[in-house]
Amino acid sequence: MTLPDFADDKARLDWVAQSLYSGLLSDACDAAGYRDRALGTDIRPLDESLVLVGRAKTTVWAPMFHVPPRPYDKEIAAVDSLQPGDVFVMAVDRSSEIVPWGELLSTASVARGGRGALVDGLVRDSRQIQAMGFPVFCTGRRPYDSCGRGIVVDYDVPVMIDGILIHPGDLIFGDADGVVIIPKTAETEILERSWTKLTGENTTRDALRAGIPLAQVFRDHGIL
Repeated sequence: MTLPDFADDKARLDWVAQSLYSGLLSDACDAAGYRDRALGTDIRPLDESLVLVGRAKTTVWAPMFHVPPRPYDKEIAAVDSLQPGDVFVMAVDRSSEIVPWGELLSTASVARGGRGALVDGLVRDSRQIQAMGFPVFCTGRRPYDSCGRGIVVDYDVPVMIDGILIHPGDLIFGDADGVVIIPKTAETEILERSWTKLTGENTTRDALRAGIPLAQVFRDHGIL
């Protein structure tokens, strides 16, 4: 099914956030030949009521065991280069020491039109972030400062999380069921497949509510 016409990328992202969900997108990725596009089950939202949708703004972190002269330079540069619609993606390799995200970076992201943050590690200031209504997905919480424990070594480069290569600009989608990474090169196809399946699921749901046996509904519509 052809997607609606969008005035701009913000309208496209808003439509995805309002119309689709992670299971549907994962199924569409499977059908398009992009299997295993969902991140690990330990990456969870701070607030399950929020949906994370935006363009990957990637950073790569490395562990540190001392405080260098200018520990925040690349982190600050990455945040200050954030564009409207971006989701800050931080690859820390499940570190229990590096805590790269908190309230102040969330505040800076909101001011620049950022749509959320994703980290394969820990965050802090979780109550303040939740009060802002800013979508953040992470593996847990710890009150550490990153200084002397981790440092941004590069940004706007491909990063690897859970075996999935995430390129800058890839579509990030997260909800209460998890996070799906949609390659930018296949985004339109996957969104169209999702939209088509959603329409079919609505028809299937109506048939099931009418009491038609599941086997017959599946024969008729091929959706389960």
